[in-house]
Amino acid sequence: MVTISVCVGSSCHLKGAYQIIEICEKFLEEKGLRERIELKGNFCLGRCTEEGVTVAIDGEILSGITPENWQQILREQIKEKLGEGKKD
Repeated sequence: MVTISVCVGSSCHLKGAYQIIEICEKFLEEKGLRERIELKGNFCLGRCTEEGVTVAIDGEILSGITPENWQQILREQIKEKLGEGKKD
């Protein structure tokens, strides 16, 4: 199972963390991945001064996440983590 942790601390909250969560929830539902991917919130991933929201996927920290770039990043990361090329 792949774990996606979205920072919901003060800084990321102000940068759009809940939009990132909504995009992710929609993506997981559309792709039928709810059973294979755990989505959770996390308080502070330690990248508060960087641009955008911070997300960890299986412990790999990604910064600079915005509603505009998140779906593409999510697709690429899920393909890599699940080892599939058919889920986009």
